[in-house]
Amino acid sequence: MNQLITITQNENNDQVVSARELHKVLGVKKRFSEWWEQNSKLLVEHEDFEGVLISTPYNPKFPDKVQKLQDYAVTSDNAKHLAMQSQTKKSREIRDYFIQVEKEYKQQQQAPLTLDQQIAAIATGYGNVKEELVEVKDRVSDLEENAPLSAGEYNYIGSRINQRVAEVARGYGKITREQRGKLFKDINQGVKAVTGVSTRTQLRAKHFDTVVDFTNNWEPSTATKMQLRQMSFDFEA
Repeated sequence: MNQLITITQNENNDQVVSARELHKVLGVKKRFSEWWEQNSKLLVEHEDFEGVLISTPYNPKFPDKVQKLQDYAVTSDNAKHLAMQSQTKKSREIRDYFIQVEKEYKQQQQAPLTLDQQIAAIATGYGNVKEELVEVKDRVSDLEENAPLSAGEYNYIGSRINQRVAEVARGYGKITREQRGKLFKDINQGVKAVTGVSTRTQLRAKHFDTVVDFTNNWEPSTATKMQLRQMSFDFEA
């Protein structure tokens, strides 16, 4: 939706617009002061609008020389009425624009809040509640980050490592127990490298996909391959 006029919120969270900007967007031919006096007679100050002074240059070529002009922050509901009272080509378009903005605003208010938004909303006016909720959020995030592997996940990783070592070992024909041990050492070192843990028992749930993916694509290092070949030559000799 294209922005036809700037809508802001005042200290009471009411949506308001500048009466001068509304007058300009509507394309009213009367002077602003005359238009406002004629159309604002039924409006109540401090409820429907607030008077404000704005600064604007006398001449765009000399921005430092400014003048003070009287303006009014009008609630969007009353701005709709002012738009229709003005009876210009833009009147209905402006009214429909206010209605659409209000509709979208209400939908946003009804939409489910994110955890951060809930924290901000609850903490408003409640002292240290925000800090306490942030601590809870951090603890929950920490628990999720460090959740241990389930028994099924742990056993699956062990089984998949055994299978992958067996698959690679078949490429070397008949190998000794010592050679198989070299392969297990190599793959376990790889798991440590990609996860940053010292032993397999330190793996966490967050590591599961990484370890499985690494295992599925694992190949012995060049150094391990050379050791296996040398051990095969020594065995044959």
